[in-house]
Amino acid sequence: MPHIHVEFPPELSPYAEQAEAGTRAFVARFGLAPDEAARRHHERSLLGTLMGRAYPHAGAAELQLVTDWISTMLVLDDQFDETSLGTDPARLREVCDEVLGWFTADGSVDDTAAPGHSVTAAFRPAYADLWRRTVPLTSPAWRTRLAGHIAAFFETCVWESENRLSGRVPELDEYITMRGRALMPYLDLIEVTTHAEVPEEIYGLPEFAEMNAALSDADLWTNDLFSCEKEALLGDPHNLVLVHRHAHGTDLQTAADAVGVLIQGRFDRFTELSSGFAGRLTPEQRALFPADRLERHIAGLRSWLTGQLQWRFETLRFDPTRPEVTSAAGSTPL
Repeated sequence: MPHIHVEFPPELSPYAEQAEAGTRAFVARFGLAPDEAARRHHERSLLGTLMGRAYPHAGAAELQLVTDWISTMLVLDDQFDETSLGTDPARLREVCDEVLGWFTADGSVDDTAAPGHSVTAAFRPAYADLWRRTVPLTSPAWRTRLAGHIAAFFETCVWESENRLSGRVPELDEYITMRGRALMPYLDLIEVTTHAEVPEEIYGLPEFAEMNAALSDADLWTNDLFSCEKEALLGDPHNLVLVHRHAHGTDLQTAADAVGVLIQGRFDRFTELSSGFAGRLTPEQRALFPADRLERHIAGLRSWLTGQLQWRFETLRFDPTRPEVTSAAGSTPL
């Protein structure tokens, strides 16, 4: 495993264990894990620890909310990746479109409609619960932004499904562009935990966007580094290490080392951009978002970067030896 250096020390919320217990109960209450193997996989993921590290200064209720969000999103994503949906782009798009319809800008919740696809029928009550708890803490503009980020992530999921169906390995630059969409909904949740939304005038600044992009790349490429053995066994090409290996014709270790260098570059770029960001704003921009609020938001971004890295050494989410992976692995790994 290549060494990755990060400037900021990791922290852990005092409510992390409480959030872990609460999110396991949430998944069980709504029946999100379809079987015992999925339930075990969720528990071994230690998402309460991840959120406790990513949002170490969140209140107990806010930490529970964001932990339930990531549990629901990742359990759904596992179905996109590791079930028949992963090779059925038309059906997957139907599922994604239905889920997106639940995230209303006006905050309304309708969980009484007739159930659609079996997947969405299972997830609808859980998302309705999340939306009811999120709406009082957010504005219509924030809710619209979150829905847009989830939509972009879902587009990536459909693109991956199309590639699996055709047996296509994406080009390196193409993969990097598509991969970068997956983290943005979780960065949006920082504003839920701080009770301070970033004004669109700040959010739309090129330097702010680049800071988010550097963090997203660092996080998601680290995820790919830790999960490349599992995805190689499953024959799933959607992993930066595997795409890099395919593009350059190297072995897995050489590709992993090269990706480690790329990751360090994105960590370093985020560190550079986040240092003194508030001081580079104009007086008019600072008036829109006072320095103390901006610094809390940037601290939240830093916590994501350090927290996700520390968590990857604690979680068993990427274990390539779990039975569900080895039993599903093809006779010829990718």
